[in-house]
Amino acid sequence: MDNHVKLLLLWILFAMPIVIVGGVVGNMLALRFFGLIMLTITVFVLLLVLVLALYFFCAKILRRWYHAKEVSAPLSEIISSLATKADIPAPKAFIVESAMPNAFATGRNAEHAAIVVTTALVELLNEEELEAVLAHELAHVKSGDTLIGTVVAVLSGTISAFASFAFLCSIYLGFGQEDDPAPNLIKFFVASLVAPIAAVIIQLAFSPSREYDADEQSVRMYGKSNELISALEKIEQMLKSDTFKVNPSHVHMFIMSPLHDDLFTLLDFKLPSYNSLFNTHPATQERVERLRERGEG
Repeated sequence: MDNHVKLLLLWILFAMPIVIVGGVVGNMLALRFFGLIMLTITVFVLLLVLVLALYFFCAKILRRWYHAKEVSAPLSEIISSLATKADIPAPKAFIVESAMPNAFATGRNAEHAAIVVTTALVELLNEEELEAVLAHELAHVKSGDTLIGTVVAVLSGTISAFASFAFLCSIYLGFGQEDDPAPNLIKFFVASLVAPIAAVIIQLAFSPSREYDADEQSVRMYGKSNELISALEKIEQMLKSDTFKVNPSHVHMFIMSPLHDDLFTLLDFKLPSYNSLFNTHPATQERVERLRERGEG
């Protein structure tokens, strides 16, 4: 399915509950036919403003979310060289101070794209492995994945953030003393409501095949598969060695999901987390095997 068609369907899915709520509110206020029409128009206008705002500013919102800072050489030079091979405009280069090794691409199109990498990724990989990862992200830019990826990350990320917001509110409202389970209970309850909604949006928008495609395009662009294989294995090993705090609704943006299928402790009970709901990446071993088959072929 074309990315623009997916985005349209997601906007319809997002708009339907808003319109329904508007109609319910209208009936509660005993509005007549003309009043309901005006309310519906108002809802659609607000939705249109939201759509336009996300279209033009979603990439900036996401980069600010991670405090990404624009950088120049040598990162920008590597990206520029790879972009020339891919026959697309060179995206801007951004870096994030983070112990999590990862990278992602943002932007509504190739002309307004940006590649974001973490300091841990730069420190972990050698130059050739880093180029292979950047080529993977440029493949997402070239295929047009960044528009839907960035919009969905902002939308679903905001929905998922309600759980943390409820957690903080519960503390400031008087909960949160030592051994008080109330904040975690509230966070778990809110997450159980909002996580499935965010996960459905993400699962509808993305297929694991897009990572396979980006891997293959990276090899075509860069010329060798061994560097990407080595990079993926190094990233996975480091991501498994520690637990990194990240909004689960953003993991579809990364070259690899940093989430673990950890258990959530609540009232001394071990409950499964919602991480598996947000997984859009194929297993790293499957990606590596495909790349090896391509290299041997």
